[in-house]
Amino acid sequence: MKSRSDRPDTPPGQRPVVATACGKIILLGEHAVVYGEPAIAVPLPDVRLSVVIATNQPGGLSPGMDGEAPDDEKLDSGLATLAMPSVAGPPPAPLTISVDEDAPQGAQAQVSRALAAAAHALGVVLPLPMRVAVRAGGLKSGMGTSAALGTAMARALLLWYGHQPDPARVLGAASAVERLFHADPSGIDHTVSTLELPVWFVKGQETEPLRGLAPLTLVVRPGRSKQSTASLVEHVRQRLVAEPALVRTVAAMGRWSREGHAAWLAGDLDGLAEAMTSQQSSLDALGVVNKDDREGVEVALAHGALAAKVTGAGGGGSLIALVRPEQAEDVRQAWGPGALALQTGY
Repeated sequence: MKSRSDRPDTPPGQRPVVATACGKIILLGEHAVVYGEPAIAVPLPDVRLSVVIATNQPGGLSPGMDGEAPDDEKLDSGLATLAMPSVAGPPPAPLTISVDEDAPQGAQAQVSRALAAAAHALGVVLPLPMRVAVRAGGLKSGMGTSAALGTAMARALLLWYGHQPDPARVLGAASAVERLFHADPSGIDHTVSTLELPVWFVKGQETEPLRGLAPLTLVVRPGRSKQSTASLVEHVRQRLVAEPALVRTVAAMGRWSREGHAAWLAGDLDGLAEAMTSQQSSLDALGVVNKDDREGVEVALAHGALAAKVTGAGGGGSLIALVRPEQAEDVRQAWGPGALALQTGY
């Protein structure tokens, strides 16, 4: 379920809407993709951020929308109880934003800025007064949270005005939101979140949806890096300036991505695992793998993973392990509470 508006008999702009967007995992090419090297990323269709937009009149959102990210049944129930505009009560606040209890400091301000950027990119005005609820749905560092936010927000705003969430418009708005968080993003995160397909991605070139391998089984150890993606990207840039020999490491990462691409197209799971293992060594050389990351990778490999590596910016964020289905539970348990066994879907 990507998006929904309740009360179809109510004109657009009056009924509450909800939209979701999936997370993503970069298998190969993080950091190097910024410098024009190719990357492979896959969607996480079952890990979804949600955005709800409703009128900010008294009682504008049901109590249920201040809880966890809703599933379809909860959305049906919650949206059915959303109050419609009323002339009674005190003047509403122009914008009220609700986020997860464990959201990072400043999240509400970031959501506000993202709303403005998405609306501007779509060519619509924010429907003030309004209330917005954002639920991360389990997305953590390295899993495309900001890209999913931009994608879901664009879908919700289009629905609010009675438009279908056209992928091209959603992609443009999500790109505008990504630039708020990452200045000059490669584009891979919001592309996967919008298309919800595995992709072969080269910055500035047409994206290639990937076929060949059956859906992959991954184990994800969600994490929250103490450093932002932007700061880690800048750290790599500074290292490349100070140590020009590291340019060869970035080029090697492109080579591993190409080998992984060939393995994917051939349906060669072991070949993909070899490319991921080599990529992890390159990420370590770039300085974005910390002691906890290394230990986590070793634990996964010791419990049968075909490959394990950091995903995204690194620096203590999320880890992924590529496994055969029968190995998934062993790796998940070895990584402990919070680890997830998932299938990529397409």
